[in-house]
Amino acid sequence: MEKTELYRRYRPQNFSEMVGNETTIKSLKKELENGSHVFLFVGPAGCGKTTLARILAKEVGAGELSINEINSAENRGIDTARDILEKMRYNPSDGDAMVWILDEMHMITTAGQNALLKALEEVPESVYFALCTTDPQKLIAPLKSRCSIINVTPLKDDEMKYLLKRTARAEGIKLSPEVYEKIIELAHGGSRKALKLLAKVLYLDDDEERFSVLKGENVSENEETIELCRALLKKGNSLSNLTAILKSLDTTEAEKIRQGVMGYMNAVILNGKPPVEAVAAIQAFGAADTYKNNKFALTIALLDYFDMLDE
Repeated sequence: MEKTELYRRYRPQNFSEMVGNETTIKSLKKELENGSHVFLFVGPAGCGKTTLARILAKEVGAGELSINEINSAENRGIDTARDILEKMRYNPSDGDAMVWILDEMHMITTAGQNALLKALEEVPESVYFALCTTDPQKLIAPLKSRCSIINVTPLKDDEMKYLLKRTARAEGIKLSPEVYEKIIELAHGGSRKALKLLAKVLYLDDDEERFSVLKGENVSENEETIELCRALLKKGNSLSNLTAILKSLDTTEAEKIRQGVMGYMNAVILNGKPPVEAVAAIQAFGAADTYKNNKFALTIALLDYFDMLDE
């Protein structure tokens, strides 16, 4: 197996192997006990939504042939819903249940979501649905109302360190605390991102090489936010100019952008005699809740930024 596939090799196979999200897992188990069959996993990219969906499939007794994974970014229309409606009438191919995992659920068209409503409201006893999304705002209200909402959050720093150390130990490699801290800084709570970064440096000869690779990752991560940061620091900049820059960014991972702004402004402030714009930006973006409000949190942060400048 390729060494670059650590996140696949060590993907949890049951709830006890999951790191973090203890309350989320308890909620999921309770919903299963209560007879729920339709689940909506919500959270940032790479935080474990699909992994939890696969574990759910095993928990309800679905065999490999009865777990149907669909990338909704590529299957966006009503034909997908029609295909599901047709197949869910039959018994599971193996195991006791049939499970559909629909990833990137927010990419399905409104017509496609409406077509799925019938499938979600008339679910046979042996059928389960696990819908996964980073952007629940794009889902129609009737669809969300048919789901048990499972909020999956990024890992805390101590949880991430445990995951990284556990994985490195399984590979027989010992890393310095500084390397772990740098990976945690770059991963923004995403376990998949962290394990991908770990795979890039795990088998290098020394920390100097590891930090060289991670430094390159840091530059790449921050490139998309640099223009926004510079604009935030420019005196007299207008809301229209800043929103235009924000529109040009890929806001599907709003937390990554927020962290990039925070890091940039933190460096400016630590340099001494920070401009009021830097202080306002770090306060506004520091308070932004991207996990709850996703990309809309960035817009709210811009508005708060201007409010702070006017005070």
